[in-house]
Amino acid sequence: MEVWDDGARLPLGGPQQRTLLALLLLNANSVVSADRLIDELWGAGAPPSARGLLKGCVAMLRRALGVGRDERLLTRAPGYLLQVRPGERDLDRVEELAGIAKTDASRAAALLREALSCWRGPALDGLEGETCRAEAARLEELRLALLEDRVDAELRRGATPELVTELQPLVRRHPLRERLWAQLMLALHGCDRQADALAVYQRIRRALVTELGVEPSSSLRRAHRLVLAGPAPALKKDPPATTRAPVPAQLPAEIRDFQGREAELSELGRVAAAAGTAVVSGTAGVGKTALALRWAHLARERFPDGQLYVDLGGHGPGRPVPPGAALSGFLGALGLSEREIPVGLDDQAARFRTEVAGRRLLLVLDNAGWAGQVRPLLPGTPSCTVVTTSRDSLAGLVALHGARRVGVGRLPLADAIALLRVLIGDRADADPRSVSALAELCARLPLALRIAAEVATAEPDTALRELVDALAEPEDRLELLEVAGDPYASVREGLSWSYRRLPFDAARVFRAAGRAGTELDVGKTVAIAGLGFRAARRALSQLVAANMLDVVAPGRYAMHDLLRDYAACLPDDRSPAALRLLPGRVRTPGADRPHTRCRPPGLSVVTATTEKNGD
Repeated sequence: MEVWDDGARLPLGGPQQRTLLALLLLNANSVVSADRLIDELWGAGAPPSARGLLKGCVAMLRRALGVGRDERLLTRAPGYLLQVRPGERDLDRVEELAGIAKTDASRAAALLREALSCWRGPALDGLEGETCRAEAARLEELRLALLEDRVDAELRRGATPELVTELQPLVRRHPLRERLWAQLMLALHGCDRQADALAVYQRIRRALVTELGVEPSSSLRRAHRLVLAGPAPALKKDPPATTRAPVPAQLPAEIRDFQGREAELSELGRVAAAAGTAVVSGTAGVGKTALALRWAHLARERFPDGQLYVDLGGHGPGRPVPPGAALSGFLGALGLSEREIPVGLDDQAARFRTEVAGRRLLLVLDNAGWAGQVRPLLPGTPSCTVVTTSRDSLAGLVALHGARRVGVGRLPLADAIALLRVLIGDRADADPRSVSALAELCARLPLALRIAAEVATAEPDTALRELVDALAEPEDRLELLEVAGDPYASVREGLSWSYRRLPFDAARVFRAAGRAGTELDVGKTVAIAGLGFRAARRALSQLVAANMLDVVAPGRYAMHDLLRDYAACLPDDRSPAALRLLPGRVRTPGADRPHTRCRPPGLSVVTATTEKNGD
């Protein structure tokens, strides 16, 4: 890692300053928390004075970078931010050149050769820390992928003895990288060395079968068939074996002004690398999709064969997307025509696993409703990574398919305040007390925070204190936290989609808990919901799995304020047990009917029947 200024290489100091700079460069123009930097620099053995030592490293790095004349390394709560302009990192130049090469076949070889020249040796060589090691591995994989792309571009122009000479040591250094072996075969074939090309195939096939117990990939087999077919002049113009399948890039844009979640992003990266399938789980409006897309965009270079995305609609105003429909969309994106896509779900799933075998693909399965909706979409190859988001815990995927769960909780107060300050602007800086109160009244949920910020910016002449006072009234809170005409920008609508999926007893406990307004245990649940001990315990577990109840201590449960407001708006059971436990309320017939503006739209049939029968 080097920094150059006007042709002069800057002295960066010792290993800690260099590692600190690397971490800030890898997160350029984003705040990196002090806690994360300390963890990366010292790990579990961080001394008590680590925070002071970090400040010293920052000061030395500022001096090395000449920050006095050009403000670059900024202190931003809860850590530091390094400002980098477009094109200043050679990695940015690499990505720019690679992008142009994809659209300009005539210059692809030259562009990729220039991109590869940015490597002067192993990336981040000599730097310690988990993030640096992981990024070094990613950058090496990027280098190899660009090298293979450049060789493909050279082959399209015509194989040469120089290309054979270049590829022979590469396959020795990367003995199981099948694309390089296929390219060597094609280069030999293009130089009229058919026998040598066939010998190469036998060598790699023997290694794959002996060491891994697998047959060669489809690209190797295609190259083998081409060599067996004999000399083919067309090879020099457009070799069939190097024609690449479509590279889908279906990720939606990541959400702007993303704040915090550094621990969750790191955990998601570790889980995805170790397990292959990650389940991002959390309550409505907590930012699961934003987190998944943020990580997906940061990691997409690790998946050169593409990124697939589908919103499964498990919680929303419409019907959930059937697995077959999602598979049809994926297969089409991978280049299959409508006639080539099988009809039955099992056949579609099998064809999908065939198509993605050996490819380095990322699948983002957003808003899953249940494990069975996801199961047919799982690839059968460890080269693919799957990130699924859901309000449900998707325990079936964890238990049967080795998925690992990444829990997403409500934002820490500091991050919630930071998000409001970014969204609202100077008014937030002028009234920090109201901003803090606003964050808590929104239960530190990103969805609620963004809607509240929109309300504040839509009324620039209204003091933030007035919005805080309005949100402090529980009966008004849900009505204020919605954007008219957009069900996806409504806290109440979002919560209603979770509620409608609850089993009967769990829905009953949820309604009763909202009115009780206190923490729950199994005994209290039995009393307020009129259930038996076993049914009460099962209902609590179902609410926890649906992320509509938090475990605050062993055997004790609670819900955040917005969930409680929503539950209190639902028709209650009017059981004597519930009446006894509701504190400080004098009840008269009909007094507990919710105000019309609190009633969630479209109550389920189960709820209506419950109310009608007086259960």
